[in-house]
Amino acid sequence: MIQILIWWLENSPRWLSCLAEHGRCQQEVLRSSAFHASHVLCSPAALPDKLGRLTRRAGADVITLLYGSAQTQLTLCRELPLPPHDPCRLYLTGQQLQQRSGQHLLHGLVEMGRTLLR
Repeated sequence: MIQILIWWLENSPRWLSCLAEHGRCQQEVLRSSAFHASHVLCSPAALPDKLGRLTRRAGADVITLLYGSAQTQLTLCRELPLPPHDPCRLYLTGQQLQQRSGQHLLHGLVEMGRTLLR
């Protein structure tokens, strides 16, 4: 139990820095989205055109936020070393599963974005 606590205390700064980076990325995307929405709503375009532009941008922003979140999780998964006491190898198995599923998620989000751009 003490070994796990020590491992957690040694690696928590990495976890916190990844969370902080993720928060900064979310803030940038949301700020950009708010400025875009205000610009579109103040434009002289027709209402259906405004709604179409806002909808396309919202879809792109959601994909961007999901991609950033997945990227942060994969970075954290790669950076954290294995805990010293994992008798069933559960942490290693979970880490490998997260790497594989994360790569598939990133690929799927890129494909979804390409499909929406067509």
